[in-house]
This record gives sequence, C-alpha cells and structure tokens, in this order.
Amino acid sequence: MNLARWLGVVVTALGILVLCRFAFSSEKAIELEGERLIYLLKDEEVLVVSGKLTYEDIILTASEIRVFLRDERLEARGNVRVTRKDEGFTAEEVVYSWKEDWWRSKKVSSEITGKGIEGKLFFRGEVVEEKDDTMTIEGARLTSCDLSEPHYYIEARRIVIYPNKKVVLYHLSYFDFGRRLFSLPSYAFFLNQKEQLPLLPMVGYSRATGYYLTYYHNYFPNDTSFGTVELSFWEKIGWKLSITHYIDNEKKNEKGKINVEYLDRKGAPPKVTAKGEYSRRFGKTLDLSSNFSYAQTVGENDAVLSAQALLTYTEKKLQSKLTASYTGNSPQESSALSATWVTSYDLGGIAAKTQVVFREDARFGAYTDRDLQYEVALQKTAEKYTYTLRYTGHEDLEGDVYTGDFVRFVRKIPELEVVRKKERLGKSDFTWQAGVLLGHYAEEDTGVVDERLHLFLDLEGKSTLAKDTTLASKLRFEQNFYGNGFARYVFSGSFAFEKRLSEAFRLSLSYNRAGYAGATPFRFDYTTPKTEFLGLGVAYEEGPWNIRFESGYDTLSGVFSEGVLEVSYEESATKNVEVRGSYDFNEGTFTGVVVELSWPLSREWHIGLSGGWDPVSGELEALRVRLTRDLHCREISLFYDRSQDTFWIEYGIKAFPGQTVKIGGE
Repeated sequence: MNLARWLGVVVTALGILVLCRFAFSSEKAIELEGERLIYLLKDEEVLVVSGKLTYEDIILTASEIRVFLRDERLEARGNVRVTRKDEGFTAEEVVYSWKEDWWRSKKVSSEITGKGIEGKLFFRGEVVEEKDDTMTIEGARLTSCDLSEPHYYIEARRIVIYPNKKVVLYHLSYFDFGRRLFSLPSYAFFLNQKEQLPLLPMVGYSRATGYYLTYYHNYFPNDTSFGTVELSFWEKIGWKLSITHYIDNEKKNEKGKINVEYLDRKGAPPKVTAKGEYSRRFGKTLDLSSNFSYAQTVGENDAVLSAQALLTYTEKKLQSKLTASYTGNSPQESSALSATWVTSYDLGGIAAKTQVVFREDARFGAYTDRDLQYEVALQKTAEKYTYTLRYTGHEDLEGDVYTGDFVRFVRKIPELEVVRKKERLGKSDFTWQAGVLLGHYAEEDTGVVDERLHLFLDLEGKSTLAKDTTLASKLRFEQNFYGNGFARYVFSGSFAFEKRLSEAFRLSLSYNRAGYAGATPFRFDYTTPKTEFLGLGVAYEEGPWNIRFESGYDTLSGVFSEGVLEVSYEESATKNVEVRGSYDFNEGTFTGVVVELSWPLSREWHIGLSGGWDPVSGELEALRVRLTRDLHCREISLFYDRSQDTFWIEYGIKAFPGQTVKIGGE
C-alpha cells in the first residue's frame, strides 16, 4: 500500500454510516456521511460516494462529493441537492468555495418566493453563479406553472436575482399558447412589493380618448437603480412623455423615486410636471427623508413648487428632529416657508423637550410675515403620576403691526399638568383616569390674559348585564375655572347596549350625548355644540349569510340618519355577493342601491359585477362587468365599463396579481 495515500475508512456494506469531521478554520467544521469515504492524505482531499455534507446551515447530498481542504472548496456531481435554511436547489454539478462564499452550478432547478409573488416561481438554468448575495443564471427558463410541461414560460439569456428584492431578466422571450408571443431586451419584477413595472405596450379605444397607444421601455443601468420611459398617444387628447427613475440601494439604506412628465394636449400649451421622494440612513443615528412636486405650463408664469424634508438624529438619550417645508405659487404670487426643530433629552428620570418653529408667509409685493414660536417642557413620571411643566412663547420677527398674521398663538407662561395613569376602578370592569392643568395664558387672537384651572375625569368600561348581554359605557367630564371668575363644565358620554337574541341574531342600541354650561374668556377653549344621538343596529349571521341594518336619530335636530341595509353571501373570495341599500326616513325615499358580485359560472369561467342604481333618476351608476376565463396558472378577462362606454381585455399571470396586459379600455 502506498504510504502517501492511505485509505482512512472503507465501508462496503450499503446502509452503514461513516461520519468524519475536519476542522479547517478557527471553529468551523464540516461533517461528512456516505456509503464510502476515502481520505487522500497528501492532497488533503476527501472523496465521498453517495454522501452527505453538512456545513453551518448548508446540507448537500450527491452521488460524488470531493472536498479540497487546502483550497477550502468542494465539488459535487450527480443528483446534487443543496438545502440552505428554507431554500434549496438541485443540479448536476456544484462547486462551492466556503472561503469566498461562492457557488457555481450546472443544470440547476430551483424556486423563487417573495412578497411580490403569489405562490412560487420555478426556474431552470444551464449555469448558475452565486456570490455577494447575488445569483446570476445563464440560459434560464422561468415559470409559475407547476406542470411538467408548463402552459407558459419565459426564456432569458441571463437572469440576475437579488434575494428578497428583485429579479432582472435580460434578452427574454415569452412563450404561451404553444408559441413565442413577444421578446424584450430586459425586464424586472420585485420580490418585496406588489407593485410591478409595466410590461407590454397598451393599445385600445375609448369614448373619451379615441384610439390610443402607450409604449413602455424599462432600463436597468446597475443593480441599485432602474426606471421606465413611457410614451403615450391619444387620438383626442394629444401625447405624453414620462420618465420614472428609481434608486434602491440596500447597502447604503437609500431609496428614491423621481418622475418627470411632459404632456402636450391638443389646443393647450404643453405642461411639465415633476415629483420625487428620497430617503437615506447615515450610519445608525441620522435619517433623511424628503419629497417634492413641481408643475408649470410651458411659456406661462404659473409654476407651483412644494418640497418637504425631515432630518432625524437619534442617540441613546437624545432625539432631535428638523422638519422643513416650502411652497412657492406663482399664480397666487405667494410663498410659504416653515421649519420645526424638536429635541428630546433624557436627564435621568426627567425628560426635557424643546421645540422651535419658524414660519414665513409672503404675498409678493404686499407683505412678508415672519413668526418664531418656542416651547420648553420638563416631564417626570413618578409611580402613578406624570408631571409636565411647559413654557411657550412667540415673537413676530418683522415687528409690523399688520402682517396678515395667519398664526394665532396662545402663550403658556407657564402651564403645569398632572395626570394620573389609567387604572381599574375597584374590582369592576371599569377604568378611570384623572388630571389637572393649571396655567397662566395669553391669547394673541383676543388679547385675553388670564389664569385657567382645568380638571378632567375619564371613565370607561364594559359590563355583562346578563347572558349574551353587554353594556359599554364611556364618560368624560371637564371643569374649568378662570381668573376673571368665569367657570364652565363640559361633558360627553356614550352607552352601547348589545344583546345576542340567538346564535344568529344580534341587536345593538347606542346613545351619545355631549354638552356644556358656563362661559370661557378664551377662544381656544371653545367646544363643539351640544349633541344627542340614538343609534340602532340589527345583525344576522348564519353560515355564509350576513344581514345588517343600521340607522339613528338626532334628538336635538329631530332628523333621522340614513338607514342602511346590507345583505351579503360569501363562500369564498371568488364566490360572494353583496347588496347595500339606503333609505332616507326624513324624505321617505330610497337613495341608492349598490351591488357587488363575484361568482363562478363553471370550473373555468367566472363573472364579476359592481355598480349602483339611483332610484331618483332611475339610472345605473358606475356599472362594471367582468367575465374571466381561468387558464390554470394564468387568466384572461373581458371587461365592460358603462360609465366610460368601453370594453377591454386583460391577460395576467396569477403569480403577479394586479400585473396584467391590457388591450382596449380607458
């Protein structure tokens, strides 16, 4: 026997398991099992026949496995199956380098799942390479059909998969109904969202637009950005060019979207619009989010621009937020700028908060109003109570008596608030909470300067009066005292009685009332008028049937609320019908009927309908009818919209709900 090569373990009987462990890095280990295992000492190579390899969360089985310990690499051939966590694939050959975390496989079959996919996608590839969290497939075929001979499939020269994000296909062809239907230079679909990029051109006719054509071109300059160019022509309207560009860089925590549109309507000057949004996280402490919109008619002085931005800084004890917004309106010759800076800091048991607000409102050639508001607050929670001390102020920066001031401010100089936390009332099912506010206030709008003591009490709970009978109650009482001798109380309350008359029938009655008495010197203390309302509800639920009726009566105005009767039958999402009718008790007339229907006509055919009927005019409203043919993994639908007086056809793959090819329609 050659001493340079020696046979470590030979197991000739089938079914006998041999386990071998090799340490090839600090603490990582590889486990091998097989019918026969050979260790070549000189080459530091392990050969496993009909074996299994386990490394971290990877399990690999194959007819033959070769492990090269010196190169930290393995090769597997024949009926290779790889499982990683909940994912896996099969292949004829696999090469894996655990040193570089790099895979290369041949003749691969696997699956793709994601939030943007209903079910699974199945793919096959001639050569698959996986590195740096990216999978590249050469010579690929993709489908969601689970049959051995799929109804449809997509062939692509190359597919790049970004796990849990998106799939990009290059030089693809779509096959269905036994033939190739179309080819595209590139396309992408998302795994982490329902919204997908447009796929094919749209052609059709509608009463409002005449004949129309919309062409889409998707582009993918790199793995972190992509976009769509849209060109549309309408016979009666004109044409439009639109570009939408996206940024999605997970490594930099960066996302963005910008859309620029040029619309040339017949008989009107062209119009340019743009809108965008952008967000990014810098390190672990700083976050930025922003958006803007812009619109202008070419050759006109009617530009409108608005923009907002939020910058947030967060540390263990400190949080600071800066919010800014701007609006410029050329037609109204005005602009508005505001900035708010809020800072919270933990002083060790006491929370300190500061807020500074700057506003500038300008009417070109008339006035410019600048205001600065500020607030300082200290808050401490001790056992059952929370104490808050606030001081607020306001400065009219430009100092003019007339500025067209839009901001009416109430100075709190200062205000003390004490609130007791909500807790159970004895051993009952009710909870209570109380609090007090005491402060000195200066109201700029009225010029009133006075003290105010505000007391409040909240009660809330639900009682079981008898079997299948409950009463839910809610009460809020407020009492105000003012330095000038005024006093006022405000109350609001509600009772909700519910009785189950049988397994199917349920009755509910409700009563709501609110009111006040007394006077207040402050405008900010005004409250809503007195209210008193009775409500009635009846419900019947038995199997797929559901019947509900609701109405009410305003005792102060003597007016009934609209009575609404709803009858529905639902066996599933694709087999249900709902009818809603409304009745005006004050006028003694029906005000409308709405119907929604989704019903199978057979195993393959399905109908859907939605619309309403106006009893006053006798007209059908918003009537839309859909007839759908189920094609296993796809479906095709014919639509009719009465309000637009138009028909259209939609063809879609079930794996991508909402993403359809549309011909005709609006």
